[in-house]
Amino acid sequence: MIESPSIIHSLSIPQICAISLSNHELLVGLRRFSGNFHALSLCTSVGFLLLWCRFSAILMYDLDTTLLEFHAHISRGTAERQKSVTLADIFNACQDIELRQAKLYAALSLRLGDVDERIARFWEQMSTEEWQHYMLVDFGRSLCAQTIGLDAPATGLPGVSIQQITDALNEHERKIDSGEITLNGAFEIAIAIEGSEADTIYMYLLSTIRKAIYESDQPYLISRISHVERDMTVHIDRLIDATRQFSKVPELVRSAQALKEHHP
Repeated sequence: MIESPSIIHSLSIPQICAISLSNHELLVGLRRFSGNFHALSLCTSVGFLLLWCRFSAILMYDLDTTLLEFHAHISRGTAERQKSVTLADIFNACQDIELRQAKLYAALSLRLGDVDERIARFWEQMSTEEWQHYMLVDFGRSLCAQTIGLDAPATGLPGVSIQQITDALNEHERKIDSGEITLNGAFEIAIAIEGSEADTIYMYLLSTIRKAIYESDQPYLISRISHVERDMTVHIDRLIDATRQFSKVPELVRSAQALKEHHP
């Protein structure tokens, strides 16, 4: 048990014995004192009031100590969870996200293609580019497994919530599966996807893959990464142009254009 502050040392031996209670017993005793507060107020004994103050001091010290220990325990647990995230975990999450986004855009092409052939081709192209992202991540996974190792901790990973990303994808898929999706609703979904933190994970892995390329002494593969990074800018520009051309809703167009800030 953690020792109480110096106030304990000012007590006499009989007093220490009298108040050396467990935390539970101490709380029960204080409740009894509190229940008879009116009787306590009639007592003019300075010694009794001093004992009451000492009880309170010990209780508050133990409470503060317990809270500090609890906070330290939570902090240690958070750090351990962060350390336990491996590259394999991040690759798994990113591949799942990219594949689901590719399927989602393909579904929009099928559901909205009868509106205009140009709209169908647009969603097909968006789906193809997400599929290419998935393939690049899969290629990078194999390369990292040979060099860095997939059990390596995912150090330097920005603070993103994979759960929030997947929850949002669940909602987008539900809307599309309902069969009641509109073109403007589809653009809202695409803008939400491209503005989410999913690309933060993707860019983190691109940086990791780049390191693995240098470690494997295959610098010629860097051109693949550079090409994909350029394609991401084209990907966003395509969405902005399509929103401007087919939506005609000023608010949606502004939201699409704001993606340029997310993807400078």
